[in-house]
Amino acid sequence: MRKSVLNWIGRVVAVGAIAATAATTGWAQSSGGRSVDSEFARELKLVEALKVYNAQLQDQLTAQAKANSEIQASIESAKALEPQVAPLLEKMLTALDKFVQADLPFKLEERQESIGRLKALMLDTTATTSIRYRSIMDIYAAEMEYGTTYEAYDSVINETPVDMLRVGRIGLFYQTKDQQTSAMYDNVNKSWKILPESTNRNVRKAIKVAAKTVAPELLSLMTNAPEGS
Repeated sequence: MRKSVLNWIGRVVAVGAIAATAATTGWAQSSGGRSVDSEFARELKLVEALKVYNAQLQDQLTAQAKANSEIQASIESAKALEPQVAPLLEKMLTALDKFVQADLPFKLEERQESIGRLKALMLDTTATTSIRYRSIMDIYAAEMEYGTTYEAYDSVINETPVDMLRVGRIGLFYQTKDQQTSAMYDNVNKSWKILPESTNRNVRKAIKVAAKTVAPELLSLMTNAPEGS
């Protein structure tokens, strides 16, 4: 009898403990806090996101390592080509110098100074081949641009201040500040040719258009006859 009573009391205590545990869990879930399951799910998602992020970083590191390897290989190849590049740069500079001397004499002092700096750069032992090449190509690009543009600028001809007009590489003109005398450069004879007074008006308009002080308009200007014609 005594043993039965003890068993009955033990069962009551066990049921009470289970009920208390269930009540505590229910209170935790209903009191506004996250359940263990939801916390675990959230942490699991965070872990998965970190795995994806780490994989992306690893891909980036691999790509960077490959790029660095290719760059280093290019540097080594460039070093091997350097003895061949140096003579080429010298030829390019010589050709550029001759071209400027044979060209219309617009901004001649400025252009010759640029070539002078290039020549000094070629003798500079601290200058790299890439710097020399880039400097030469910059001058080549500027010279190419002259052939497709026009401009007006101040200059001096025979100690007389003038307005200079360059039209691409097909014509170089000047007009005195009093607008009474206009001239065109004759590149065949390497001299200035005074134009008729009747051309003064058009030359003046062309100078204003090139200086962007008036709207562009169609004008008639004299040009040199093509060589050999």
